[in-house]
Amino acid sequence: MSGFPTTVDAVTPEWLSGALQPSGVLGSCRVTSFTAEPIGVGVGLMAVLHRLHLRYDFDANGQTGANEAPASVVIKLPVQHEQTRYVAKVFRFYEKEVGFYQRAAEQSALRTPWVYHSDWNADSDDFVLLMEDIRSGEVFSQLDGCPPAAAAQAVRALARHHAAFWDCPAFATDEYAWLPYASDAPMPEMMRQGFAAAWAPFLANFGADIPDDVRAFGARFPSLIDEMVAIPSGATPTMLHGDYRLDNMFFQDGDQVLALDWQIATRGVGGFDLGYFITQSLTVECRREHQAALLDLYRETLAEAGIDYPRERLYDDYRRSALLCLIYPVQAGGAVELVNERAVALISEMARRVVTAIHDLNCLELFPS
Repeated sequence: MSGFPTTVDAVTPEWLSGALQPSGVLGSCRVTSFTAEPIGVGVGLMAVLHRLHLRYDFDANGQTGANEAPASVVIKLPVQHEQTRYVAKVFRFYEKEVGFYQRAAEQSALRTPWVYHSDWNADSDDFVLLMEDIRSGEVFSQLDGCPPAAAAQAVRALARHHAAFWDCPAFATDEYAWLPYASDAPMPEMMRQGFAAAWAPFLANFGADIPDDVRAFGARFPSLIDEMVAIPSGATPTMLHGDYRLDNMFFQDGDQVLALDWQIATRGVGGFDLGYFITQSLTVECRREHQAALLDLYRETLAEAGIDYPRERLYDDYRRSALLCLIYPVQAGGAVELVNERAVALISEMARRVVTAIHDLNCLELFPS
């Protein structure tokens, strides 16, 4: 037993009261009942999300805790599908996200949801996150692409996050044992297996727009994963979000960006998060017009924190990341349900963006055949 609910049906008012009480938001009141609604259906595959609408028993004057007690919260729980749970455990998704909120969220320059309660069971790999229900901030569709001003906001926030963990001394301690390098076993092997299994179905579904040189590179892709995810000699590691894209962001006032979904966080070079965001969340036309300025903005923001990320090194890391991003449309496109028209459109657009980035940046020269 995990000692906490692992399905929404197992959540009780008593558990919610106990989970919320240490945060100080309840005062003298308690949760008496709640209703649950699923959210993110068809978007997230690695966890289950529900919004809980809470009702309370306030004290006699009805005021104690009334100003702070949240009207709703979001609970994030493990999926119950056996194969998905296996993938989540191998990649340490649940351990990493709970570890981030417990150990690193306060240090990050990216705003994150306030977490009232978090727990993870090492034996069962069950977890629970009871979080703030985010209702403020502007969101943009990844399919439509990120507007230039928002892209600049996202890049500045990302650079500040990276600066906060740049060559972090705590990486060498047990405090960050939950945060692996992307090159740590068994992650590269799982990436190889996943890409190899999805490549043929992806080509069958979306191959009409994949040029011959990218097809040839895709055939070699599994054998190059170790080199693509390794930290280059002399590079400085930081904490990567790992999935820094529009679907995981709220753009808020004061130049703040709120970032969700830290399950894929790893240690690595900052150019990966940057390359993933620019090549996957901007349209081709927007990337071409603003890419150079965004790369400069990233370096300049790091420089404000006293960090020098040499231009040539950043550009090479950025290009290597653009190549690695081929894995996203391939793995999604190899398993997509073609009846979902928006998913098909998004995967087609992701593939177009990564292919044009590979060509525009002459990325294939990094791994000549």
